[in-house]
Amino acid sequence: MKAFKLLICLGLALIAMPLQSASAAGGKTIDHYIPMDIDEDYWAWEEINDFINADIIDGYMDEEMNMTVKPNDKITRAQFTKILVKALSLETNGSPKKFSDVKPSAWYYEYVNTASSLGIINGNTNGTFGPNNNITRDQMTKMIVLAFEKTVPFPAEAAQKFSDVSKDYWAFGYINKASATEIVKGFGTTFKPLNLATRAQAIVMIHRGLSKEQSNLPDAEEVNALLKAHILKENSLVEANDYEKLMALYEENGTGYYLTEALELGGIYFSDEEGYTVEIDDTNLSLDILSISDRFLTIEATGMVGKFIYKSDDFNMDFTSKMDGSYNLKLDSQSGKWKIYNYMPYFDEDEF
Repeated sequence: MKAFKLLICLGLALIAMPLQSASAAGGKTIDHYIPMDIDEDYWAWEEINDFINADIIDGYMDEEMNMTVKPNDKITRAQFTKILVKALSLETNGSPKKFSDVKPSAWYYEYVNTASSLGIINGNTNGTFGPNNNITRDQMTKMIVLAFEKTVPFPAEAAQKFSDVSKDYWAFGYINKASATEIVKGFGTTFKPLNLATRAQAIVMIHRGLSKEQSNLPDAEEVNALLKAHILKENSLVEANDYEKLMALYEENGTGYYLTEALELGGIYFSDEEGYTVEIDDTNLSLDILSISDRFLTIEATGMVGKFIYKSDDFNMDFTSKMDGSYNLKLDSQSGKWKIYNYMPYFDEDEF
């Protein structure tokens, strides 16, 4: 949808049609999903952008609605715990540990409770957790291994890989297990375990862990069928100019950026004037899975072509565009359904 949505926006902007409008979901707008301090050239762009679109992480909004992620800032123990719990959709199981410096009123209270109930965090010997302390790379790696140990096949034993992590180091097993599965990669022959972790490093490591979850993969044909049904229904509703049903479809099958973008810009391609039509040829629609893990999928859609026509006494617009692109889906922990959280169109430079 986003591929021809942008094209239609360009066309409608030229003729200034009166448009319907929609409110974004959950108080978020498109601005909340567009980081202003990194772009595609940043080393961790793909992982950060993916987590933003999936609502796993939120950026920092300023008064002018500019969002930043501050990827090079150090990350605190509480912040890392929150991202880990949200990314894996972890739930409290058993009695959480009580930490003297984690109060019920704190924003991180429930995340710390969940992680401690699962044995992912133990805190310090003095009964504190140190939520506002910056987390070190070795501490972060231990938490990642403990969080993923039931879903990622870590080796029982791991050989030494980094020159600065000896076999008698307390985090040796965690660091080398994570390295063996390529969740962590270090800096050549060193790991720098005591270095303070950055937000980007934390996101990338968790993202890699999620991609390694291969123990409970979804039925590929079933998910393809769900997405195909969504796309075909979406196309028919656009052609029928049925705005309300289309928005309901997005509410049912969308989440994250995909849903917010659809609701915020949904009215742009529905004109109140006559003479505007959309025709979509989806007879050759083909879906192929590009990546798959227990909780996340990327599926490529090819073969569709959209034709967009507007005719009036003052202006005529008639153009055709391919609608190839890729969809990102995640398993929704609450409903148990697969939901679309992003769509990336493949733009043809010749079209512009």
